[in-house]
Amino acid sequence: SDRVLLVEGKSFFYDFSKAYLKLDQGIKDFEANGVDPWYAQAILLIESPNKLQKSNVGAYGPFQLMKPVARMYGLKVNRKMDERADFDRAAYAASSLMKNICIPLTKQMLDTMHIPYSETDLWFRLLVMHTYHAGAGNVRAVLQTIKPTEGGMPLIVTMWRTQAKGFKTASQNYSQLVLAAMLEMDARLKLEEADMAQK
Repeated sequence: SDRVLLVEGKSFFYDFSKAYLKLDQGIKDFEANGVDPWYAQAILLIESPNKLQKSNVGAYGPFQLMKPVARMYGLKVNRKMDERADFDRAAYAASSLMKNICIPLTKQMLDTMHIPYSETDLWFRLLVMHTYHAGAGNVRAVLQTIKPTEGGMPLIVTMWRTQAKGFKTASQNYSQLVLAAMLEMDARLKLEEADMAQK
């Protein structure tokens, strides 16, 4: 499309120079927990890329974890300490959430609808990211509204245009932010490689 859409509110979003500093560490943490490191990269690029952010619903830290999720995976969150700010502890909790809840529930939803998938497909990964952000109940609601008969990027694009239950604007935009960040990072890496080749 020739249209250019702008979103305001995340002035830190394209601060890739600071996000880069934590990508390797996040990738290693996710791999150590047996989770596809693609998810670490996606979350770190769009959630809190240059400083610890607290969302309006209380998610906090580099992986934007809610208090109950953090506590479920052994992080201390109280008046004196909030381990969601500890990068490695938060990475463990986020990767555990992916491994134990987001990926299995996404697969379960697709299996129920008899939609085939590969865990390395981009559209499947984006659907998992929606589950991470909006919760399985809201993703299930939007899928039940759409009633897809097959997967693929057309399903993800339809989700960008469909609201159901708590799956509203922020949820619709989430995988678009992931794609934008990945494309931007890829373009910057190619520029860096070209600069290095010329030197």
